[in-house]
Amino acid sequence: MNRKPLFLDRDGVLNKDVAPYVTRLDQLEIFPWTGPTLRRLYEAGFDLYVISNQQGVALGLTSPEVLNNVTEAIQATVRPHGFEIKKFFYCTAHDGEEHPWRKPNPGMILAAAEEFGFDPTGAFMIGDWWKDMAAARGAKCRPLLVLSGVCKGEEYRAWDVQPEAVFPTLVEAAEYVLKDEGGRMKDERRRMSAEG
Repeated sequence: MNRKPLFLDRDGVLNKDVAPYVTRLDQLEIFPWTGPTLRRLYEAGFDLYVISNQQGVALGLTSPEVLNNVTEAIQATVRPHGFEIKKFFYCTAHDGEEHPWRKPNPGMILAAAEEFGFDPTGAFMIGDWWKDMAAARGAKCRPLLVLSGVCKGEEYRAWDVQPEAVFPTLVEAAEYVLKDEGGRMKDERRRMSAEG
């Protein structure tokens, strides 16, 4: 099976968003659906990459040790489901630094593509804020918005970069991805059958 990349924001998508940042491990509240939902995506052939701004490190609010502990806690949640998230990409730079990795820039997605040798064009990016949508578009990905994090209601309608679709949580976004993938596989089988 040819595995495909799928990009995920962290806070508000995999775990509850904490204002201003998750600064201690005991603040981490992973959504109960995260493990089972990511397993469905993994089993459908997706390699999962987390793409997350974490300027709390630059601001001195979150230590690199806590950041690593949060990463390990999320991996520990998904491991019993038979897989791991392929890699966590974090931009710890301050917002004012204009760092190419910091969303809305697509740098983390492009770095993942370069490191793991794939074309991100057409891959899904699931996030909870306009910066996720902009980073996705900048890398020619398909942005999906979930309302389980920062964005509430219909405020996204005022954004310059619009999501392809909007969902309550990762669960429904994953359903959309899986239906899209299922339709594509059927089309491919039909094409191969017609050629054969």
